[in-house]
Formats: sequence, C-alpha cells, structure tokens
Amino acid sequence: MNKKIVLSRVFLLVFFGACFSVSEVYAQQDPQYSMYMFNPLSINPAFAGSRDALSVTMLGRKQWVNIDGAPETGSLTLHTPLKRENIALGFSAIYDKIGPTQTTSFYADVAYRLPLNNSILAFGLKGGLDLYTANFSGLIVNDPNDPLYTTPIQNDPLPNFGIGAYWYSKKSYVGLSAPKVLQNTLKGEDLVTRPEPARQNRHFFLTAGHTFDISSTIELVPSIIVKAVQDAPISMDFNLNFLFYEKLWIGGGYRAGDAVVANIMYHFSPVFRAGYAYDYTVSDLGSYNTGSHEIMLNYDLDFLGKGFKTPRRF
Repeated sequence: MNKKIVLSRVFLLVFFGACFSVSEVYAQQDPQYSMYMFNPLSINPAFAGSRDALSVTMLGRKQWVNIDGAPETGSLTLHTPLKRENIALGFSAIYDKIGPTQTTSFYADVAYRLPLNNSILAFGLKGGLDLYTANFSGLIVNDPNDPLYTTPIQNDPLPNFGIGAYWYSKKSYVGLSAPKVLQNTLKGEDLVTRPEPARQNRHFFLTAGHTFDISSTIELVPSIIVKAVQDAPISMDFNLNFLFYEKLWIGGGYRAGDAVVANIMYHFSPVFRAGYAYDYTVSDLGSYNTGSHEIMLNYDLDFLGKGFKTPRRF
C-alpha cells in the first residue's frame, strides 16, 4: 500500500483517538500560525487597536502538504481604536479543518489601553462561538454501524470567551493570553459511554519580541511564542527577522521538534503588506509531506483621520 495513504489513515486514526479516546489524551487544538508575529489578534484580544488604524488581515495556511486530512486554516481579522483611543474593538472569523472535523469560529474583541511612559499596556476580552462539525463516515473502522461513526455533527455551537494582556512600545512587546477559557464538551459523547469526554482544551500563549538597530537601514527583530495546553508538551517557536529599509522583512524560525520556518514580508505601500511562510518538517512526519504554506495580506486604513506610524514593527 502507498506510504502516503497508510500515513493518512494513521493520521486520521490518531486524531480520532485524541478526540474520543477512553484514556486521557490531549493535543494542541487551536490553529497554528507561522507568522504569528504579524497577526496576533487571532490569539490575543488585547492586540486590538495597536496598529492605530482600521487593520484588516487575511491569512491562509495549508499544513503538511500531501497528507490527506492535514490541517487547513483560513482567517479574517480586523481591529481598530475608537475616537476615544483607550478603547479598541476587533473581530475574528476563523475556519479550521483537520481530518473529518472542521470548526468555524466568530469572535468579537474589546481592548482597554493604558498609556504608559512611551508604551501602552492593554487588556482585552473576546467572546463568540465555535461551530463544530464532524463526519466520521469516511473513516475505515471495525464496526461501520457504530453510531459514533455514522451520526454526523453539524455546526454544534460552542460559546466561549478569552482574555489577554499586551504591552508594547516602539521597540518591544510582550503578550499573554488564553483565547478560549471554557472547556466545552464536544458533541458525540452522548452516543457512547466514555469515562473521559472529549473537550476543548484551554490554551495559553506567551509572545514577546524586540527590535535591534543594526544600521540606519537594517533592523533585527527576534521573537518567540510559547504555547501551553493541559497535559501536553509545551510548544515553542523561535523566530529571527531582518527588516530592510522599513519595507522588506526576511527571516526564519524553528518550531521545537517540529519544523524549520522561512518567511518573507513586503510593504508594497505604507498601508498594504503581504507575506509568505514555508515550514519544512523536521520530525518523522517530514518523510511524508512536502511542507506547509502560509500566506498573509494586511491593509491599514486611517479612517479616524489622525494619522498613524508606518511601518509598524508590531
């Protein structure tokens, strides 16, 4: 049997087991982003308004190309400060598909921003819901009549809320967030008896970065994201970007035990930028896929007419 087909089936079975196992199995559930440093609103509501503009970002990610059922993610985020600049609003729409399941999420964000000495400290709250869909009928199972596999789940609403804090200045930033606080039980557990129901696990994110001036035209921007979820190993991404002439970002990173990342971002104008990231898998899974691709577009609109600094590093 073809290795890719075998691995695809194994991948789906592992995913299925992680969601509906009789033992306590937990995994990273929230979407993964390689260009998190350019799109933090998806994980931290306190980021809302920090670009001092109506900022709209679209992102698409296809992970582990050539593996059937591998994650696919698309997101649309927008955020802006209000005329009373210490208040900012945001909105996120995220589509995430993995194996036989898909989740469509809609969240609104509000942030309160406190000006400090040459910096801002913001606190954010997000609220909304996930629409969870699962169809296991396409899996190869021992008992095809098991109602767990034959009964599809269509847009099961899972309301949730998240919190976050974000401090930033011209040169540095630090963020801490839990974008989904409630641990909703996933529908389908009522079909069979399970000692430990499958739940949405609570995730925590720590982000940080700093800008170093190398010369009058080159800046060095290291950053890190630490991801933690209950009973799962802590995941860390280390990234290093160079910014040339305040227009071109070139860099890369390492996701511990998983992938090496290369990324590029270009400011086509003061208000529009586009970026691309490629992940090369360094784990055993790398023998079966050709990497992951991520594309991001961002547009900033000064609809309040107050002007804003560009390009923003964070």
